[in-house]
Amino acid sequence: MKASVVVLTKNSERTIRECLDAVAEAGDVVGRVVIVDGSSSDQTVPIAEGFRVRLDLVIVDDRGLGLGYARDVGWRNGDSPYVLMLDSDVVMKPEFLHQAVKVLENDPSLGAVSAKLRPVISGGGWSAVFQAKNLAIHLHLDEPVYPAEAVALHTACTLFRRDALEKVGGFDHYFRLAKEDSDVSFRLRKAGYRLSFLNVEATHLERARFWKTNFRYGRSYVHIYDKHPDMAPLLTAKNATLTAALFFPPLQLIIYLHYLRKYYRLQDLTFVEKIVLPFIEVVRQAVRTAGMVYELGRKLVGPR
Repeated sequence: MKASVVVLTKNSERTIRECLDAVAEAGDVVGRVVIVDGSSSDQTVPIAEGFRVRLDLVIVDDRGLGLGYARDVGWRNGDSPYVLMLDSDVVMKPEFLHQAVKVLENDPSLGAVSAKLRPVISGGGWSAVFQAKNLAIHLHLDEPVYPAEAVALHTACTLFRRDALEKVGGFDHYFRLAKEDSDVSFRLRKAGYRLSFLNVEATHLERARFWKTNFRYGRSYVHIYDKHPDMAPLLTAKNATLTAALFFPPLQLIIYLHYLRKYYRLQDLTFVEKIVLPFIEVVRQAVRTAGMVYELGRKLVGPR
């Protein structure tokens, strides 16, 4: 049984070759490979074109309509009963695709399965250290694997059942910035499908980035709440505390102490990392909260 592969790209020349090399190494299980490109101005598309001798390649444009549209047009251009969503900065292990297809074939209750993402950060400084070792990464890598059920899956290296995507209507174009993965996960669960992680890691070749990414992610909190207020509520104690801390900075010390306790329990961090990373976590949460407040303000003023 074959799987179509959807790879989202935008100025991805740094990583696209490694990404597609890993896809090609998976062998006969790979069906059509759909590159959804965001009008790259570098060598992304020429590099991808060079894989036509090894892969059944289709390249389409995302028309600048965001992540939801890009993922949706990608899987609809495939031709196999399974669909692998793969980010261009992710290098999967070839065995992941074989294992994932086998698990979905043997367990019809599953709508999708994901690899765990192990970040490898290019660039130096504390921002890079934080991206590689932050609390969310530890929690993600510690998530229980199949047959345990996951609340939601990412879309960086995830195999979907095509008929499950058809049943829920595919990816929602409303999600331009982020959270298209949470949205499709929630809709699959509401349709009766289960989701799981497999005990296989993929390498995430990230760049050290912080401000814009986290602000955008915070904005997406509002979007996912719009669609799934039951599964992604905005009015939580955490959000209330973080929002209050934006306007009353002394509360940031309490938030720092909260994260200091959590980071101090992580065994693979140095003493200095246990002190510094909670501070960066506080800043990250503040930036995300600012993005959330900004988007709420936009909604109050008028349509997006």
